[in-house]
Amino acid sequence: MGNQSSIPGWLAPLNILRASVYLLGITFTLYTIYYAYSLFFIRLRYSNLFVGMGIALFYLDYVHKHYEASDEKNNVADDSTGGSSSVSNVIGTLRSVAHRIDPLVAVGLAFLALWSTAYVELNFSRLFYDAPVVGYTETDLLIGVALIALAVDATRRAFGNIIATVTVGAILYAHTLVGPRMPGVLRHTGMSWEQIARDGAIGLTGVYHETLMGIGATWVAIFIMFAGIAKAYGLMDFVLEAGREVGSSLRTGIVQVAVIASMIMGSITGSAAANTATTGSFTIPMLKDQGVRDDFAAAIEGVASAGGQMLPPVMGVAAFLMADIIGVPYVDIIRAGLIPAALFYFSVGIGIHFAVLKFGWTTERLTEFEPRILLQGIHFTIPLGVLLYTLVILRFTPLSAGMYTIFTIMLVVPVRNVLVDGASNETIARTVKQTVDGLYQGGVEMAPLVGVLAAMGVIIELLTQTGLAQRVSTLIVGLGGGSLLVVLLLAMLASILFGLGMPTPAAYILVVILVAPGVNAMNVPEITTHMFVFYFAMLSAITPPVAISVAVGSRIAETSFTRSCLQALRIGAPGFVIPFAFVTNNSLIYWSLPMTLVTFPLVLTGTIALTAATVGYDGSRRLGYRHRGLYIVLACGAMFGPAIHIAVQATAAAAILVLLLLSNIKSISQLPIPIKN
Repeated sequence: MGNQSSIPGWLAPLNILRASVYLLGITFTLYTIYYAYSLFFIRLRYSNLFVGMGIALFYLDYVHKHYEASDEKNNVADDSTGGSSSVSNVIGTLRSVAHRIDPLVAVGLAFLALWSTAYVELNFSRLFYDAPVVGYTETDLLIGVALIALAVDATRRAFGNIIATVTVGAILYAHTLVGPRMPGVLRHTGMSWEQIARDGAIGLTGVYHETLMGIGATWVAIFIMFAGIAKAYGLMDFVLEAGREVGSSLRTGIVQVAVIASMIMGSITGSAAANTATTGSFTIPMLKDQGVRDDFAAAIEGVASAGGQMLPPVMGVAAFLMADIIGVPYVDIIRAGLIPAALFYFSVGIGIHFAVLKFGWTTERLTEFEPRILLQGIHFTIPLGVLLYTLVILRFTPLSAGMYTIFTIMLVVPVRNVLVDGASNETIARTVKQTVDGLYQGGVEMAPLVGVLAAMGVIIELLTQTGLAQRVSTLIVGLGGGSLLVVLLLAMLASILFGLGMPTPAAYILVVILVAPGVNAMNVPEITTHMFVFYFAMLSAITPPVAISVAVGSRIAETSFTRSCLQALRIGAPGFVIPFAFVTNNSLIYWSLPMTLVTFPLVLTGTIALTAATVGYDGSRRLGYRHRGLYIVLACGAMFGPAIHIAVQATAAAAILVLLLLSNIKSISQLPIPIKN
């Protein structure tokens, strides 16, 4: 950064950059909250400014982190000397030059993002009303190309090469040089670069896709920003501390912390990899300290983080997208997602419990659970209550409900701080800092998603315009040959493949456009179809060869990625069967009394049996292949019995309960008694 000894500290370039990121992050959050409060202009126009600020904030934060990392490296002395080849020296020099230039390029792209969206804002009326009729200028089209390029590059930097490559592939596929030359169902007439620029961005579609960016900039953004504010107020610390307390009272110890923390945080973040990185940095070292093998520690965190996307009321922000795409009330999506989420987390929790008991990673010296620990975070239940009341009772939109939840937590926490810590200047200053940090954190956490939502909008728009989406669905139905099971299996494979390496919301959008219509064509109800493909898009985060959440967990645990994937599949195996169960038992999605109350425990019992079979342990003994096979057969009966008769389901569930009870009677009587604190 050069010699800055004669420059005041606050004028140093890094400090100016830090201040710029901070102010833009706060402005980004406040802009979203203000729109939720006032709805001052049409959503499409709001989305344009949201895109500009979000992408610019991402780039500036990227540069800020780059220079902070460089400063840390510069503090470590590097005494290495020659001995390398000339080729290595050239490569090293090129990398060094690229490393120095990259931040400057990112700053330039940040200003390009602001300038491009300013152009759209100043010409919005013409672009919205007149240009579709009279045509677009060359400058319009160049701005469209710039917006598409920004979406691709921001996505590459934030989420790696996979989504960026898919976006570039969609653009190339749409072009006249490629589309007409493709074989079979992939062939189409092709689009010129002007058409791609128009449909991809400047026609106020693609980058500004009504569902993806429209919902992302409102319903999704308000909850991501709430999560950032809540973390600044200490929600994450409270969840981890409460998890430790729960772990101290269980034989399986601290392992349940990973499940609880990842379940809660994963529901909000929308990214299995980010969730693994955030919660895993705390939980994986604790798991290893308890004696859990490193590959299991990585697998436990990876599976729990991936499954968090299934948990209502936010469902990793996919719930909002699902409600808008299907056109049903948001509350219906929450209700539909509750039982599938419960089945998944019961199976994961029990699978982890069985694995810890099987390998002896238990904590024999237990302490009695101290309920007072929960009082430290009781104030967080107030904004949660407001969220549920506004969503479920008042039926507000998620945007309005999120806004009132943010207002509530920003009121409750300062009051709590004053009541608990006293109205001192130190308390007030700390509370103000928490609030400002929360506004900044909310904006920074939302910023990377802006690029990927824009990129996904481009992909969906181009695939729709070329007709590929419709042809893929027709192909799936054709290959299924009229068999629902075959169509579901093909949809499962496609959902996992399309989701590899992608954040769950992006994966869901892609598979719902390409795959869901084919399942719908087999008379599967719409919400059930969306839950089915979403579930497998979520599970792609633990599926090799990418298994992005397991990859992050294995890096933290410093263990083999391959072995961690194997254990993740073992723990998460029931998750690959559960979606077929709620297609067979439709009352798990569309609640109907008393059928739902009967079906849920029966399917849950089958899930427990399947977990015992995959882990190879039923709570008291290791299972041989015969016992595993028996549990699998009974699990299939309990989960898919209604395809034959409800009596088959009930009989299989009863047999499972008898087997588990007989196996565990002795071990239950030998459980250690918790020690009172």
